[in-house]
Amino acid sequence: MSHRCFGPALLALLAAGPAFAAAATSGQLSGRVADDQGRAVAGASLTLANPVSGYRQRVRSDARGAFVFQNVPFNTYHLDTQATGLMPSHLDVDIHSQLPLQVTVSLKPEGAVVVVEENLRLVEDHPSTHIDIDKTTIERTPAAVQSRAMESILLTTPGFIADENGRFHFRGSHGQMTYVVDGIPVSDQMHASFSNSLDPSQVESMEVITGGISAEYGGKPVVVVNLTTKSGLGTPDGFEGEASFGVSRFNTSEAGFNGRGGKAAFGWFVSAAASESDRFLDPVNFENLHNHGKTGRLFSRFDWILGSRDTLRFSLSGGRTDREVVNLASQQLRGQDQRAATSDFNASLAWAHLFSASQSLDASLFFRASRAELKPSEDLADGFTAGGHRDVPYWAKQDRSLDNLGVQVSFTQRWGQENLLKVGLQRIAFPLHERFSFALTEDAQAAGPSDPLYPYTPAGGGNLFRFEASLRPTLTSAFLQNDIHLGSFFLALGLRHDTYTVADLSDNLLQPRLGLSYRVDATGTVFRASYDRLMILREHENLALSLSQQAWDLGPYAGTPRQPLRPERQHSYSYGVEQQLGKAGRLMVEYWEKQSRNAGDNAQFLNTGLLFPVGADRGIFRGMNLRLDLVPVKGWSAYLSLGRTRAIFQAPLVGGLQLEAPEAAAGERFLIDHDQKLSAQAGLTYEHEGLTAQVIGRYDSGLVASDPVQVDGNPDYAFGAGYVRKDSEGTWRIKPRTTWNLSLGKEWAISGRRRLAMGLDLLNATDERGLYNFLSTFGGTHVVPPRTLAARVKWKF
Repeated sequence: MSHRCFGPALLALLAAGPAFAAAATSGQLSGRVADDQGRAVAGASLTLANPVSGYRQRVRSDARGAFVFQNVPFNTYHLDTQATGLMPSHLDVDIHSQLPLQVTVSLKPEGAVVVVEENLRLVEDHPSTHIDIDKTTIERTPAAVQSRAMESILLTTPGFIADENGRFHFRGSHGQMTYVVDGIPVSDQMHASFSNSLDPSQVESMEVITGGISAEYGGKPVVVVNLTTKSGLGTPDGFEGEASFGVSRFNTSEAGFNGRGGKAAFGWFVSAAASESDRFLDPVNFENLHNHGKTGRLFSRFDWILGSRDTLRFSLSGGRTDREVVNLASQQLRGQDQRAATSDFNASLAWAHLFSASQSLDASLFFRASRAELKPSEDLADGFTAGGHRDVPYWAKQDRSLDNLGVQVSFTQRWGQENLLKVGLQRIAFPLHERFSFALTEDAQAAGPSDPLYPYTPAGGGNLFRFEASLRPTLTSAFLQNDIHLGSFFLALGLRHDTYTVADLSDNLLQPRLGLSYRVDATGTVFRASYDRLMILREHENLALSLSQQAWDLGPYAGTPRQPLRPERQHSYSYGVEQQLGKAGRLMVEYWEKQSRNAGDNAQFLNTGLLFPVGADRGIFRGMNLRLDLVPVKGWSAYLSLGRTRAIFQAPLVGGLQLEAPEAAAGERFLIDHDQKLSAQAGLTYEHEGLTAQVIGRYDSGLVASDPVQVDGNPDYAFGAGYVRKDSEGTWRIKPRTTWNLSLGKEWAISGRRRLAMGLDLLNATDERGLYNFLSTFGGTHVVPPRTLAARVKWKF
């Protein structure tokens, strides 16, 4: 068949309700609507919805009664069908595979003596611990800049602890997260201070998995954020789009556009966003000194259905951030003008082939290139002398590149009614090149001629420390995941093997991933437990220097062989229960614990945003989470997330730039700044006829902090001493803080599909002053944002 014949042939196939493969993180629901005589029902209205996540998609049956829902994120859904003169139908459907799911909807005539019972199932029986966030929630999340709100959205997950610049901790870990974008893994750090954040406007839905991690996920799978991006397949009228503009305090502005189009066999989606602000990051003091930044991002996705058995997806995206590095008060007086720039480019090609309705093959190629630069106020040369330098107390310069080159293939088999088997292979290379140099512009930063840092001070000769190296880490993986339903039991049996090599280090680990749940249909209760064996890679950003003997010889261990910085090996356990609350909502309670060797973290270099991977001998983590979701009733909906985390490291620490003496002796255990007694976030939303009002409150009891005596009268940090207190255990912590965000939005119908939407967000409405952290080895000192009013307008067409 020639290419030009594909269109008519595909339309005929779709009318007959064919089955074809879909994107790797989304599925397809198709079928036929018929009456009780088996005759096709044309023009029936079908709504696929999940009342908890807020997902909703509507289609109509064609002349043959056929319908199809495209690009459906994996979840449990409720399918409502209505047609004139016929009684409505209500079905629950599970979509957890790219294999197509087909259903037949039978409608009885009005007046028929039949009991129509609507069973609204709100609790999934999968053993994993996760929450689902739909685009409706994403779009209404209060934010000063919506295109940079990804981290704020993720904080709705129970147990996620807020830190500065969009960073967060979860289950005692930091930065050990993998984004999976339409099946493509990205384990690079995506925080605003270190990279370019993902634009939430490209997201259709996301699943945040924190326990019971499937064997198909590797890299840094402490948390997996499974993103399904928007697609143009089946766009009504062939095209739709929206343009937006927003402003907020600190001369903050943003503009965005997204559009999509296509028909049954081809679809495209494009989004673009740009922003600028004088408060780009969370500064190191309340004065907000030297903090201008701007960012831009572009994303595109193209889908082709090449026949009844093959689909092709191509994605292209990129972004750039240019910002000033925030100053301390003393640095501002000296005129310090450090700047940072980050950029990335991403491309992926995915092909799916359907052997039958129960067998599919998926293959993808992907590439990511990223670059980060730190630019000093002025260049220095060897032999520099004391005085007159704008960069104090350190001068630093960096130019780093990091790529991801990957290929993966998987085979999926459905057996029985609900059981799935998935096997796959994956190989990713992470070529990186680092150039980094620094010097101490003040003699007092070195203890004297015996200090390894002394040669890099003016008194020691004014030498520049220079480092340049290239590495090519590789990850080779194989996995098998088998999800089995046995009556009320659900078994998730996974096995993964990873081999990771970098420089002269090689690690491999066989990782069982086991989950079990039991459903009590009479009460709507699900009990679940899981065990995950995980190998967690280090951050590749600045890994070469962190592995080098050259950096090791700068610190207290100078002259001794550098200790290896190996991937973290973790045993992770989760036990929980989830209860449906009638048709009102659901409640989840979970206890979790983890033990790890080579526990991972980052150490920040001053306030530059440069993070160097470090590892502790052991990590011991445990905590509890709670999540309550109340589904919409007369326009009102609400949620509550609670989390408690105990996070302990055992010394020694290895890796990073260890320029100071260790705070703990080998074998000593200590609380780290991922430890928090309570984090809580609650949201209340009201929606009616285009009006949306929302209140979100967040409470953080306070991360572990350093003893304020270390300030020793230093005016750069003295302000923070009043925001630190000692708890009942004798641990210094950030004082508790509560912030409130309010939002109000209204959408008006203009004509046809055209809509005008306007919104106001009041962030930190009570102008609460507080700190995220204080003199932290890993994060430094940063303040929370002040009261900020943001306004936006959006034109939908």
